[in-house]
Amino acid sequence: MKKVLVTEAERRKISDEAVVLMGSKVTSKVMDIDKVVKWIRTKRKNANLSPYVEIQPISEDQHKNPHKQATFQKDPLTGVLYGIAISSDDFGNIKWQKIQLNDMLSLNLDNDNDAKIWAVIRFNPDIQGSPFQRESPYFKIYDPVDEAIAEQNEIDEMQKAFERVSQIIKDPKQMVQFARYLGEELHDNTNYNIVKGALLKKARHHSALFNKRWESRARSFAEHFYSAVALGIITEDANQGYQYESISLGVSKQDAIKFLAKDKSVLASISEALDENDNAVKNVASTVNEGEKVKVNNDDNEFE
Repeated sequence: MKKVLVTEAERRKISDEAVVLMGSKVTSKVMDIDKVVKWIRTKRKNANLSPYVEIQPISEDQHKNPHKQATFQKDPLTGVLYGIAISSDDFGNIKWQKIQLNDMLSLNLDNDNDAKIWAVIRFNPDIQGSPFQRESPYFKIYDPVDEAIAEQNEIDEMQKAFERVSQIIKDPKQMVQFARYLGEELHDNTNYNIVKGALLKKARHHSALFNKRWESRARSFAEHFYSAVALGIITEDANQGYQYESISLGVSKQDAIKFLAKDKSVLASISEALDENDNAVKNVASTVNEGEKVKVNNDDNEFE
């Protein structure tokens, strides 16, 4: 999913700190575009982003009608009008600079007019990532440096997740419980290679989630909870929520995990039940050496 080009916090900041009132008998709140341009340039400079952005069509089909015209956009949250105002009368009727949107639009934010256009079109519903984006926007923003940074961040997240897989693959209990916490459904007859493969897939395709759950303060309690639910040790009642034996843990998963974090005796009892009944852990433990042998054999045949 594409990021939002202007966050709600930024919109509120504009409303509080960067508006001009236009009209005398009737006033309208208009974005102080010079101030916003200054903010944008400072932010991009601090993030080492280039001054160049381009508009591209989202799909080839949209080359059929790639031309749009923009003037201003009203923020339903703050009432601010986002546009390049040219003039206004006493009643707040504003004349706006027209902006042509097409797939040939390339902006250099070091140029004042280009920077003003960028400050405004970020709010346009036809632009993907606009806070007011329509269901099927026509255009997307291509920022080569921003894209490169995003890709590097994804690579860094992935590498971090892979390193964390390598930390737990020698501990069958950790492997199984963390895999369940990530949403993997593991059967009793699973084995070392299946669970390791599941962890690697999550690390590759869902690295942000992998790392977020790894770093969660409640990770240990959540792992116990998810495994206990998978094994039926903790049950869910439609009316009473999650229960362990006759103990009510909470209506939601979050409530139940918080309960386990606070009640060490219940957590210890659930841990004992898991040690006794978790056949997936036992099966993974019995196939660890087999999995390592498969890896060694693959390495031996690598250059044949």
